[in-house]
Amino acid sequence: MAKGQPSRRRHLWTVLAIIATGAAYLLAAQPGVLKRLGESGKATLVWPASGVALAALLIFRLRALPGVALGAFVATWVAFDRPLLVALGIAVEATVAALLAYALLRRAGFRNDLARLRDAVALVVCGAGAGMLTGAAIRSGVLVLAGIEPAREYGAVMLRGWLGSALGILVVTPFLLVLYRISLRRALPDVWRLVEAVGLLVCTLGVTWWVITGSTGGQELFLVFPLLIWAAWRFQLEGAAPCIVVVSVVTVYATVRGLGPFNGTDPQAALMTAQTFVAATTLATLFLAVAVTERNDARDEMDLAARELVRAVNILGERLRPDKTISADSGEAAPEHPDPRTRVRRERIQPPPDG
Repeated sequence: MAKGQPSRRRHLWTVLAIIATGAAYLLAAQPGVLKRLGESGKATLVWPASGVALAALLIFRLRALPGVALGAFVATWVAFDRPLLVALGIAVEATVAALLAYALLRRAGFRNDLARLRDAVALVVCGAGAGMLTGAAIRSGVLVLAGIEPAREYGAVMLRGWLGSALGILVVTPFLLVLYRISLRRALPDVWRLVEAVGLLVCTLGVTWWVITGSTGGQELFLVFPLLIWAAWRFQLEGAAPCIVVVSVVTVYATVRGLGPFNGTDPQAALMTAQTFVAATTLATLFLAVAVTERNDARDEMDLAARELVRAVNILGERLRPDKTISADSGEAAPEHPDPRTRVRRERIQPPPDG
């Protein structure tokens, strides 16, 4: 019985990971949440499902891979009403892209806490770059072979698909990793810190909504950056990731509704402009948050090393100090533990007794 319980727990954990991954992928891929842009409706500003898939693999490891395939298949076949063979091809594409990104990140020594600049670079290069570019190439090939897209549009379709998937990695994956490991007691140690975090999130939402939906030329878009810098500097990734999600959601909503500076007669131009804005805000905030985290960790390590050095010097000083104590009454130094060799030398030089 005792040997079977760990095995049952592993199987149960695997089943739960598959179900959670599939449900999250399906929810993130819903066309009602992600209204697609463009006349043909095949371009997506941000594709959160790619970020969900990679985050699931980083958290649950390879046991979540069937959930990615299942979620991609159901989303393509049911939600997007694609033919069965197309749904199978898209499921293979989503699985291969997520698996490749995961394997490259592990090969690069990626850590889920995103506490080093090399982790952020690996997420951009391996996750959003190589993994999603491979997936976009496979997806575009499936659409072309199925006759949904013309062959001459293969490059354009691949580029749009890659940008949407890459932004999904950059926006959603850090947020889910933070959400999985966050400790509110460590991130918000007191009430004032909590008030500051909530106020920052509300201000980010309000300012982003105002500068995007209330302007037409886009001159006020830079007003979002001070809030993102504040979040990254004060709260590192725990504060930066939610603010990035807020900015991205508002941008997607405004672009879909035709509001603000991302509105235009050309839907594809509006799509590219919005994607550029989301990419710029996400990359700048992400790298600043990781840089501040790495600096704080280096400072803590230096403080710890300094304390250890002081402790070692004190111990060494205690060992090298002469074993003498000062008598409180006479004020003279008396040996605590007289050296036997000194006593022998003193006995040798004593004069012989008379007689």
